[in-house]
Amino acid sequence: MDIKKFLASPESSMASLGISVESSKRRELLEQVDQLTQLRSRLKEAKKNKSEIARQFKAPEQAADERESLILAMQVVSAEIKGIEEELKTIEKRLADALNANQQQGAPLPPFVIASEHHYNGGYTVRELRAAERHLWEDFLSAAQTSAYHHPVWAELIRRSFGHPTRIWVAINDEGKVIGGIPLTFFSSRLFGKFAVSIPYFNYGGVISRWFNVARDIIGHLKTICKHESLSHIEIRTMQPDLGEHFSSKKVSMVLSLPDSEASLDEQLGAKVRAQYKKSEEYQPKIVFGKIELLNDFYRVFAHNMRDLGTPVYGKKWFANILTESKINAVIAVVYVNQKPVATGFLIGHEGMLEIPWASTIRQANAMNVNMWMYRRILGYAVNEGYQFFDFGRSTRDAGTFKFKKQWGAVAHTHYWYYLFPEGGAVPELNPDNPKYKLMINIWKKMPVWLSKLIGPPIVANLP
Repeated sequence: MDIKKFLASPESSMASLGISVESSKRRELLEQVDQLTQLRSRLKEAKKNKSEIARQFKAPEQAADERESLILAMQVVSAEIKGIEEELKTIEKRLADALNANQQQGAPLPPFVIASEHHYNGGYTVRELRAAERHLWEDFLSAAQTSAYHHPVWAELIRRSFGHPTRIWVAINDEGKVIGGIPLTFFSSRLFGKFAVSIPYFNYGGVISRWFNVARDIIGHLKTICKHESLSHIEIRTMQPDLGEHFSSKKVSMVLSLPDSEASLDEQLGAKVRAQYKKSEEYQPKIVFGKIELLNDFYRVFAHNMRDLGTPVYGKKWFANILTESKINAVIAVVYVNQKPVATGFLIGHEGMLEIPWASTIRQANAMNVNMWMYRRILGYAVNEGYQFFDFGRSTRDAGTFKFKKQWGAVAHTHYWYYLFPEGGAVPELNPDNPKYKLMINIWKKMPVWLSKLIGPPIVANLP
């Protein structure tokens, strides 16, 4: 839907898109409309002020100090206008992405965990689940909409692979039934301190509940955990807005709705994308899908690429544990040119969506357009396996990876990552964008691959 048409009549537009009155999506869209209205009002006033200052410049016989004051005022109002315009652009783009995600009335949505009902009217308490009660959590998950990573098997894999324990907090109603909950994985290291994440190493986690007030109360309860457990912070990874005060929404998941055949897929992708991935065919690439038998080739490419990016690499054991777990639908894709692995992707399927948490291409293969060719083959695999959606993974809005994913037709879905911390604390920056890690990243890029595979896993184990 055109954004101007939507802004002219938000309520009727949302009705035509099938967005219900009580839905969180409606609240999110109306908040963005309100923000746009306020920003446009501020922009109009700032431009009016700028025009008045410009008029005063034309006044004859100005003293030097008066002119200096006008110059300063012009600089201030110009900076204000620039800031407002940038903020307007960001919100308009976010709103346009949200509308694109709902452009087909009644179209299925990706299986994200979102509270669908506003209020639970019964009584309930929030507390940590005892070990003997784990069956209550499993019963709740079997009937709830969850991400792949809420399943207890992932908590066990994280414990076996990295040694981090996971504990669960739940809301239990007066009948003794779980109506919401959140798994928290606890980290403790000399390098990064003590903190907890729901859920680490992946994009999706956080609180699960049908009811919005229950989800908020569970997160509110966790504020006391920081103090009691001496944590620097708790990070809660969700796709749900309005659950807490301190959050980051800089990242988005890029998700493509899939057709029912490869012929329809090619038509959907368009001529420009088809031309790009077909450039690779002169190098006669070959793709193989498999499991543990492809792990060595996957890891060879992945470790090399992580070193080139200046990022510590996971140990091979982590991927082996995932691949050999029967309850997880994981597959590796490896592209070969001249019988050598040059590109790879690690795929996880869950409830109609195929996700690619990890993908890598060696630099020497970039000129062959192998990465484009690989993604087309993976999309074809997803279609033939009957998936409804393909999740290209997380990106910062308008970054290079965002633009790469968007060209395939993927739609942006905003992440809401909430942060809880003790009084005087702050939102953590345990990511490559933090300037204090710049020197280490540059050093890492010059490191031999064999050394990065030796010292990288113990470091990245504590980077969620």
